[in-house]
Amino acid sequence: MKYLYALCFTLLLVNVSRAQTCEDFAVELSATVQASPASITLHWHPLADTTTYNIYRKSKTSLIWGSPIAMLTTVDSTYTDNSVIADSAYEYQVLGGHHSRSLNWEAAGYIYAAVQSPAIHTRGALILVVDSAFTDSCAAGIHRLMKDVSGDGWQLVRHDVARTLPDTAVKALIKNDYATIPNVKAVMIIGHVAVPYSGDLNPDGHPDHLGAWPADIYYADMTGTWTDDSVNDVSAGYAANINIPGDGKWDQTTIPNLTQLQVARVDFYDMPGFAASEVQLMRSYLNKDHMYKMDSLVVRHRGIISDNFGVFSVPDAGITYYEAFASSAWRSFAPLLSRDSVAATSAMIPNLDTASYQWSYGCGGGWFSGAGGIGATGDFATHQVNGIFTMLFGSYFGDWNVADNFLRAPLCSSNPGLTCCWSGRPYWFFHHMALGENIGFSAWCSQNNDGNLYAPGNIYGIQQWVHVALMGDLTLRTEYVQPATNLTVASVPLHGAILNWIASADTAVHGYYVYKSATEFGSYLRVSGLLSATTYHDTVGTDGLQYYMVRPVKVQSTPSGVYNNLGIGSTDTATVTYTPESITRIAEPVHIEVYPNPSSDVLNISLTATAPAAATCNIMSITGAHVISAKKELRQGNNILTFNIAVLPAGVYTVEVTTGGSTAVRKWVKM
Repeated sequence: MKYLYALCFTLLLVNVSRAQTCEDFAVELSATVQASPASITLHWHPLADTTTYNIYRKSKTSLIWGSPIAMLTTVDSTYTDNSVIADSAYEYQVLGGHHSRSLNWEAAGYIYAAVQSPAIHTRGALILVVDSAFTDSCAAGIHRLMKDVSGDGWQLVRHDVARTLPDTAVKALIKNDYATIPNVKAVMIIGHVAVPYSGDLNPDGHPDHLGAWPADIYYADMTGTWTDDSVNDVSAGYAANINIPGDGKWDQTTIPNLTQLQVARVDFYDMPGFAASEVQLMRSYLNKDHMYKMDSLVVRHRGIISDNFGVFSVPDAGITYYEAFASSAWRSFAPLLSRDSVAATSAMIPNLDTASYQWSYGCGGGWFSGAGGIGATGDFATHQVNGIFTMLFGSYFGDWNVADNFLRAPLCSSNPGLTCCWSGRPYWFFHHMALGENIGFSAWCSQNNDGNLYAPGNIYGIQQWVHVALMGDLTLRTEYVQPATNLTVASVPLHGAILNWIASADTAVHGYYVYKSATEFGSYLRVSGLLSATTYHDTVGTDGLQYYMVRPVKVQSTPSGVYNNLGIGSTDTATVTYTPESITRIAEPVHIEVYPNPSSDVLNISLTATAPAAATCNIMSITGAHVISAKKELRQGNNILTFNIAVLPAGVYTVEVTTGGSTAVRKWVKM
């Protein structure tokens, strides 16, 4: 049966082209950096028959690339950008004009690079939606997950819901949180919470698979309109895909608006190919997820690609279009791992059985529980699968809410498979993770990509379709630091608290930051600068119970440059009191962040205050001229000021924030 499915998939793609490989469609980028004078040099693996390379640059959050900053020739394989500042990060696009005899196409590459990107102290609020079947059975593991997520800079809001609760009711909880809690960024689903279905689509190309597909992205859209009154399609060969008006399945094939939230799911429902029960699989996943975040697993930072499709050429009205599914891996793996650490193989699972690869990709003609040339769901039960981040592609199994689904299988493995996605229609982009972004951010970018932000666009216009989904913990990052241990907090009456801890076992750690919060999973405020010692005296604050956190930081080098990598926080509590004099001294922000940096249209200034205060903000040109000024009454906690800077000329600016008797200054770049 599986060969029939594989054949059906192949017949829908005309004229297999063996003159090119999927690697030809990826500009495989890496970067070297220099601190003084600051520069970023891009490098790429040369592509044969390339006529031009166009280089673009933007801020991470901008949706527009603009004009090329450089146009190079076929002999070039490096480019140095001297117009950078050392503590800012930049996203680059390199498009290679490619030709081979009478055939022409464009190769694309992406990298998020920095000389030394600042640490990410706060990541926003995350809504954790827990299937109540696991509330008691996995209580310890879920609480530990929450500690780890909180320790990585997320504020947490939790809802435990019955798996019978309709998707509309689940979304109502999420939308209420989004409306009432500042800076909500993500939704993570634990268990078999209601699976939304939507659309009239078959991105795998099979007529019997046309209809509604699972659409967790429904939970990520806070502003779009979703309807259930227009699609009327009963042609699907599978009951779950049939979509008729009023059946509770949504009409939308494409997301109504750009989504606001990252979304992902950890779900082991109906996986009988594994001997372990659903609860046992969840416990196992939570254990290996924690071990990875503690940097206690031996992981080889390299990638493996098993491409059983190659390149397909599709002629249409005199124009030939190309699909190169595995280019998604070649394009993303290079800035994460380096091109020299990526290898092609014809045997993905056997290789993962005997060796460790942080990233893996496999594609082949598929069915619901496997893919030709890769394997089947049962292989993840019988083999050691030594991989963390998995990308798979093939027919049928992108529709993931079925028994023994292949897309969910890597998460069920006893070894540390932690995420999986269906990458090929459309392509996914993970280059942001090289500087410490979480995988949910890259998933969010891939889901919202219209084909212009990140190329190439799929030839069938599949961008922004509702089926694009991430399986696994969306907070995961590529690099972790061993945490500080044995944190103790001793209250000193009327003089705050004294913190002591044991240093991280990672000898590359160069310091620690201290944070505190009024609640266990609330927003933690940074209260210290970079500390070299393993002790800290907190003398300023508000009387009462305080949750303290200590996080190690080290300078992390990657193929995309350098960033300050924070480890998961260690926590302890104390009920503290302060002198009245110290309480009156806290009317100033303890932390200021400016983002995106660089920026082209909007500038956000995040002010974290330990108490209410009045602040004055000035944006100044390099000559010292005030170009924008504003005043704001700060509340305790996080405050966001947003400015439209689209009309400002390109150049280097400073942000000056004055509160109380203190002034903080940050540099930023207008592109």
